[in-house]
Amino acid sequence: MQEAVGNEGLNAEQVRFLTDFANSLVLKRPDLEILKPDLECNELVKILQDMMQKSHRRGRLILPNLAAHGNETVAIFSDYAGESSGDFHTYTFLTCGYNTNACFIRKMTDIRATWQLGDKEIAFKDFRMGQMQRALPDYLKAADLLVHGFLLTVVIDKGLLTVFGANEKKTRASLSETLQTAGLGSWKPESAEKLLRVVHTVSFLVALLARPGQKIFWMSDNDTICANEALHRHALDLFSRTVGHYAPGRHFPVFGGGAPFKDSSLGLTDLLSLADITASSVEHYLTRKNASDTVDFEVKAGSHSVLQWLAHDGLSLSKMTLIVRPGVDGGIETANLGFTLTEKPENVTAIPVVI
Repeated sequence: MQEAVGNEGLNAEQVRFLTDFANSLVLKRPDLEILKPDLECNELVKILQDMMQKSHRRGRLILPNLAAHGNETVAIFSDYAGESSGDFHTYTFLTCGYNTNACFIRKMTDIRATWQLGDKEIAFKDFRMGQMQRALPDYLKAADLLVHGFLLTVVIDKGLLTVFGANEKKTRASLSETLQTAGLGSWKPESAEKLLRVVHTVSFLVALLARPGQKIFWMSDNDTICANEALHRHALDLFSRTVGHYAPGRHFPVFGGGAPFKDSSLGLTDLLSLADITASSVEHYLTRKNASDTVDFEVKAGSHSVLQWLAHDGLSLSKMTLIVRPGVDGGIETANLGFTLTEKPENVTAIPVVI
């Protein structure tokens, strides 16, 4: 497998250094059997495991070793799109080494100064701002080189009302009742479905990538599943229970989460923004594609940069996008969603990574 990085006149010694560095960050021989035969599982996590195993067999899956270089904390940043419009729900999760992000945070200070972003959040809704569009290439390149992690995007067609049972409204109503009975709060059926989609995915990623003894931190976008402190506490309670289900016997000494707040660190915000712009750009692209009669259609300014970025893995950041949609006879169909550049970029060096 190869990861691409920008070539700025790299010599042979620099390529060797980057090759050794990239390989030191990769999880070798990953255990992709998270769901043991006797473990009760829902359809969503079965899909996640199945798609990762298929990608691994094709030599396409690169997972980060989040214990590399003494990293103590595994952080997950999640954001979502498609709730108010569009044909798809998209859920993006950045799982990364929290203690290895100092270089990225310092680089973002320079990028913000260069493009006069100040403390402005990098958000899809603001892609029409000139300085935002100009900053995006540098921001995405910095993430590829300096964020040690795995960016997973799950796309679910809105034709699937639920991925936790029969594709009927009453299934979601039942989920809401189950959460309330378990002491996990009162949720509207649609919110219950979203909460479970998000929490089961985050929990699966923790079971896949976190090692015993590491600290766990999850930051979610400030939306319906974190609408207030009480709901957020219920979401974190469910998260703790679900991680225990998928990673039984593992001890995580610190386990918690947060939502964006007014005076939050720009470093955390910039990491969460990677999930925001990915989820929104993918949803926007797929909805526009559905509405177009031709393969040639326009997307919102800025989103093309994100889609091009998704077409390759970075030196330290790998990416995967999968889609879940209604299949024949009421079933579920899944596929890896790959983005391919129409023209090969110039000034690129391929770094070989052995998995």
